[in-house]
Amino acid sequence: MQYINFSVGDQIFALRIDQVHEIIRMVEVTTVPFGSPEIRGFASLYGKVVSVVSLRVLLGMPEKEDTSSTRIIVVPYKNGYVPLIVDMVDSVVTYDRFEEPAEEHRRFMLGVFDKIGFCADHRAGILNLDVLLGSLVRS
Repeated sequence: MQYINFSVGDQIFALRIDQVHEIIRMVEVTTVPFGSPEIRGFASLYGKVVSVVSLRVLLGMPEKEDTSSTRIIVVPYKNGYVPLIVDMVDSVVTYDRFEEPAEEHRRFMLGVFDKIGFCADHRAGILNLDVLLGSLVRS
């Protein structure tokens, strides 16, 4: 199975390639005052106006200015798509081995890691979209 590696802050995360609909450059996002902090705002994608989610804020990190490396990873969720803003998309990787997240990762990240993937030069937290986006839907 192949994974898409991406960075948020100094952390490396990954999603299974079949969980990614597409990766696009940052688009203009219209902010909404008094909205939920993890919703950066609204953008036009696929001929629809959709909420754009800051993965940085959703993971409890402070927001930062977009750069030329900022990307939107569009993931299918429920009956639609969720655009997630990430700092940088890095590569497509096949991991050599996987481990269960350590207990401190489970508590700190509220179970958003399915597992930790390891390869020769790095490791990445494999995100569980149901947990990650489920918390967004409930809030």
